[in-house]
Amino acid sequence: MQGWILFFHDLEPGIPEVPEILRFREAAGQLGIALAIYKPQLFDLIVGGGHDDWSLRYDGLPVQRPDFVLCRTGAETDYSTLALLRQLERRGVRLINGATTIELVADKLHTMQKLARVGLPVPRTMLGRFPFDAALVERELGFPVIVKTLQGTRGAGVLKCEDRAQFEDLAGLLESARAQADFVLQHYIRASHGRDVRILVVGGRVVAAMERRSLTGGFKSNVSLGGIGTAYNPPPEMADIAIKAAAALDLDVTGIDILFDETGYRICEANSAPGFQGLERASGADLPAIILSWIRDTQDRAPGAPSARAEEGAIVDLVFAGRSRLDQLVDTSASYDRFAIAIGWRLIGAGLSALGHATLPRILIDRRGGRGRLLRGLYEDRAVPVQQLLEQDEQERTLISVLAVAVWAAIMPWLAGAEPMISGMLSLVALLFPATFLLTAPAGRARRLLQKPGAEA
Repeated sequence: MQGWILFFHDLEPGIPEVPEILRFREAAGQLGIALAIYKPQLFDLIVGGGHDDWSLRYDGLPVQRPDFVLCRTGAETDYSTLALLRQLERRGVRLINGATTIELVADKLHTMQKLARVGLPVPRTMLGRFPFDAALVERELGFPVIVKTLQGTRGAGVLKCEDRAQFEDLAGLLESARAQADFVLQHYIRASHGRDVRILVVGGRVVAAMERRSLTGGFKSNVSLGGIGTAYNPPPEMADIAIKAAAALDLDVTGIDILFDETGYRICEANSAPGFQGLERASGADLPAIILSWIRDTQDRAPGAPSARAEEGAIVDLVFAGRSRLDQLVDTSASYDRFAIAIGWRLIGAGLSALGHATLPRILIDRRGGRGRLLRGLYEDRAVPVQQLLEQDEQERTLISVLAVAVWAAIMPWLAGAEPMISGMLSLVALLFPATFLLTAPAGRARRLLQKPGAEA
């Protein structure tokens, strides 16, 4: 099996990404994969002229067609690299990741637009344009506010303006310098100050994660800027967000950065060529071997096969409450028979739920709940991602329903004229249900129910 890595630079020690390229080369040798490292700017592209066969030259010499190409140019990807990737894709070469995807992810605003369109949680974001309107920024995003260049990597090109005066100073400086870069402005997630989670998704599965923390008290947590990374086991809701983000952006291999807020999580950004030195140290996993093994094991799939449709993801949500829970079911099943039984019961449960939504009186069906929204989304041919089947508003409605039934069950024995001791015992048992609902998993349910909807992070 032959593969290429596209990388802009010479393999010199002073370049931060070089150790990762060398790790790929080491892992490829152990897996028996011939891996060549090429600079995309040295390829000659010829289109048309009746040449339908493979005809590509590198630094003036012909090169053989690879089985796959792993692009490690990230946010620095330029037009010539995208042109090369499109040419390779047209010739049937498998790309990890593709040209369209890399171009999308390199643009932070486009990434946020794509994620928001499918309902995934992102910080409130707006495009910065000259002259900056500080009043509009204060009204829409508030202060502090995060200022980012549209393209950047390893935390470069990211600033925090603490207040309106500081923002106006920065805007004036950029305008006077006639800055050519484009900027995005984002709401500052206070609960995630100096802290986030990097999740590595490979082939639609979470393979490693680390929590990153700043050691200086600053708001940036990047390991490349002196932050510290520790192994992290993401909760199912966080893992589902990362998996759905990778699917929405059509990323085969990606690092998804997740911020904490007081009501859940938000996607900070996605990376098409994620750095993994800190993640590998934190997790202890051989990440290049994991990535290359996945490429090798899935190489027989049809070239250019599209990613799973959003509707398929919604069905996974409907039946299994998220892709990460399905993966967890696969990993924890001791045998194929147990796995098949577990799948069968979940399919039966989802089927009965769907039949209930169709046949029971509307007053008995919560059509705004997780299953109701998913079914309605499938019917209307649009994806409705659900972070949790019991979200905050659904928990509140469920609690009200449980309370009403419990109160009615508590007074029924007294109305029926039962013995006082029996009536008291039955009433106590009935009232235990709402108490149990509040005190059991998911943790913090009672606290979240008492919070005001839409509380700021």
